[in-house]
Amino acid sequence: MGMIRTQLSHLKGEFTAFSAQERLFILFAMLCGFFISSEYAIIRPVSNAVFLTAYGSSAFPYAWLATVPLNLIVVALYNKYLPKLGCLRMFAAIAGLVTATNLFSSLFLSQISWLPFVFYLWKEIYIMLMFQQLWSVIHSTISFGKAKYLYGFFFGTGALGATLGSILPGYFAVKMGSESLLLATLPIYLSLGFCYYFALKQTKEGLGMKLDDEKRRTSMNAFFHGLKLIGSSRYLTFILLIVMLMQLSSTLIDFQFNTILEKTIQQKDLRTEYTGRILGIVHAATISLQLFGSFLLIHYLGIKRSHLLIPFLLCLNSIAFQFFPFFGVISFAYISIKSCDFSLFGIIKEVLYIPLKPDEKFRAKAVIDVFAYRSSKAIASALILGMQAVLGAAFLPILNWGSIALFILWIGIVFVLLKEPVAASEKQPS
Repeated sequence: MGMIRTQLSHLKGEFTAFSAQERLFILFAMLCGFFISSEYAIIRPVSNAVFLTAYGSSAFPYAWLATVPLNLIVVALYNKYLPKLGCLRMFAAIAGLVTATNLFSSLFLSQISWLPFVFYLWKEIYIMLMFQQLWSVIHSTISFGKAKYLYGFFFGTGALGATLGSILPGYFAVKMGSESLLLATLPIYLSLGFCYYFALKQTKEGLGMKLDDEKRRTSMNAFFHGLKLIGSSRYLTFILLIVMLMQLSSTLIDFQFNTILEKTIQQKDLRTEYTGRILGIVHAATISLQLFGSFLLIHYLGIKRSHLLIPFLLCLNSIAFQFFPFFGVISFAYISIKSCDFSLFGIIKEVLYIPLKPDEKFRAKAVIDVFAYRSSKAIASALILGMQAVLGAAFLPILNWGSIALFILWIGIVFVLLKEPVAASEKQPS
């Protein structure tokens, strides 16, 4: 209790150090994160259920592969035009496009054969763009060196929005119809636009805020420099490997979950409801783990044992599914890996960057966050498609053995490469 009171007192002191304008910016920025997450929590289960009904679970790897080059193209276009258009006009353009696309899809998803595939890809891309716009403004406005706790508030507010947003598909998809839920984008994005507008007004540049295009011009140099840093550091190589292993295993379990979901629940709206409820549990677990679990894990186990515990527990889930291949077991495995990825793993991974030099923290981290997440999903998709082609319907149990093997490899890498982080970046695993 004394520690909690001390932290609350410190929190209050930090917050009072901000000006009234900064406090308003923080408030509206948090609301932006809340609305972005809540809208996506509605769209995601609808997109998933409609895609599954239209094409079946075997088509998911093709969609995951397609998102990789499409993401790169969209990000390149975004980086090119953001300095020219400015934050407000770029936001208005993308938010308007999201709203128009979702409203169009609500009317024609069941009538146009190719639309569920395109909409699934679009959902994966636009959520990245919306958060990119928000965080670009946040990073350009507030110095987080004196207020790092705000990261937790921003992420926590977003997780709360996702938890509340998942109620709509989780309990009303059958009554309203999956496609009708897409209409929720309009009121939510109107509220989001209001908050983004007033957040920009609190910045020094105001509504005319533009971000410097210097980073865009040097992005490729920064990318290759980051690769060089990773290649010369076993510590950074370790971080890259565990991030890739998490995403590989997460993608495999995602595919297994959707395959069993397709076989178990035949009706589209029921699939939307079930997925909405599952994701609601994921978001609620994420909030709890972000607020309490990560602190307790690091405090009592330390960094290395925390990094060992996560793949060990996830491996137990996959072993349980191997011997008890039931829908409830794979659903629990799906909840576990998604909530851990968004909370415990993300937090203890970020701790590993603390002892690094500034160049390693930013340049190498940017490569890992972009390269590892995108490429890992593509690798997992290619693996699934290859196993489907060679083994046919019998590949699913073998795929689960693949998940188990990844977790065992992950545990071995932690044993071999990771030492408890210390204060100097040169103290790397040997």
